[in-house]
Amino acid sequence: MLKQLLLPVAISALLLAFSCTKKPERIGDNLQPDQNNIELFYTDTISVEAYSVTEDSIRTDKPANILFGSMKDPIFGTTVAGFYTQLRLSTNGHDFGANPQLDSLVLQLAYSGYYGDTATRQTMRVYELKKNIYADSSYYSTTVLPFGETDFATYEFAPKPKSPFPFNKDTLAPLIRVPLSANYTALGEKILSATESDLETTDKFKEFFNGLYVTADPVASGGSISYFDLPSKLSSLTIYYKNDSTDSLRYQFYITASDARFNRFDHNGFQDASQDLINQVVQGDTLAGRQKLYAQAMNGVKTKIRFPNITKMQHPSGYKMIINEAKLIMYASDLAEDYGAPSQMSLVINDKDKTYKVLLDQLQGDSYFGGTYKSSIKGYEFRVTRYIQHMTLAGESEENYGLYFMVNGASSKADRWVFNGTTPSGDALKSLKLKLTYSISKN
Repeated sequence: MLKQLLLPVAISALLLAFSCTKKPERIGDNLQPDQNNIELFYTDTISVEAYSVTEDSIRTDKPANILFGSMKDPIFGTTVAGFYTQLRLSTNGHDFGANPQLDSLVLQLAYSGYYGDTATRQTMRVYELKKNIYADSSYYSTTVLPFGETDFATYEFAPKPKSPFPFNKDTLAPLIRVPLSANYTALGEKILSATESDLETTDKFKEFFNGLYVTADPVASGGSISYFDLPSKLSSLTIYYKNDSTDSLRYQFYITASDARFNRFDHNGFQDASQDLINQVVQGDTLAGRQKLYAQAMNGVKTKIRFPNITKMQHPSGYKMIINEAKLIMYASDLAEDYGAPSQMSLVINDKDKTYKVLLDQLQGDSYFGGTYKSSIKGYEFRVTRYIQHMTLAGESEENYGLYFMVNGASSKADRWVFNGTTPSGDALKSLKLKLTYSISKN
């Protein structure tokens, strides 16, 4: 629909009669063998189409961070992050002894960061998995596995990802300890019932005990997503017990980098997001991208960007067009206090089979390509010179599927960002732009 509403830009107008196009001073004329052979031009009026869409399901197995919690964002609405994980023996062949009796079972998780408002209290729920997960399998953000009916936690707390944790007259790095036997003892008792064969190796234990599903209740407002480092030695499941011969015993189960684990995200269909986001992302109003655009991690939202006339760019006299520099720039529209801008964004090619391809410009390195948040402009810049040059040379013989702009590392981050569209209202607003410096070679 959007494409049909845009008038084609005449090619001669594109190169010779842009309203903002200007010929810069003839830098380096004395170095040119024939100063009439090259002309330099600049424009920031290239037509840009952009609109935001929901992200497809993304792989979340073995992420850099395990995410947990709930946020109710005033723009993106409610998000809940949970995770599935295996556990392994700390030593093979453990023996709980004669007549072991449970004292307590505690899940300990080491913080590695957070996003949002940690003052909002969260409720953690922990269930036993009813199906095994495997380290060599792929798992996605929408994957749902069967789990038991009993919630062994129902644990309410305010996340403290920056606060050292006092424990047994010591001070540990920030972590949380969640009791899993205060309300129901069945999980701890099951572990204590493990036979000698079940405890012989980690593989046999994983068949006996499939693992845990940990999730959060949706918050009414505010909220945050906690990042946990499961492979850390501070993350564990500890069972405290006694047997006929000894009191005050304990045994720990760990999660290593080689164990299966993955994030699951639920955005509630964006039902309680802002109406502007719903109109564009849920209902498909692509024209709404002229005002605001969106990007959200955790399998949330990405923005599609196209330059509909870029393949038509050529000089009417047939002279060669050389792209000296092409920069794509996005400016923030909303900088909410609890939702800081992502440190890094990604820009990728939308290929014909709906897969992503790396831009040739990115192969030059991030310092050249860009994508790091720039506080000086409150936004992001990407250098896409080689991409634009390729599109202009290919002409209309190559289908223009455009680019996708999204949060970098979206499977293990909770970041989001709102930025200006292609023609936002208000003179003070900066629109999404492609800034182009190009040459016309008459040779």
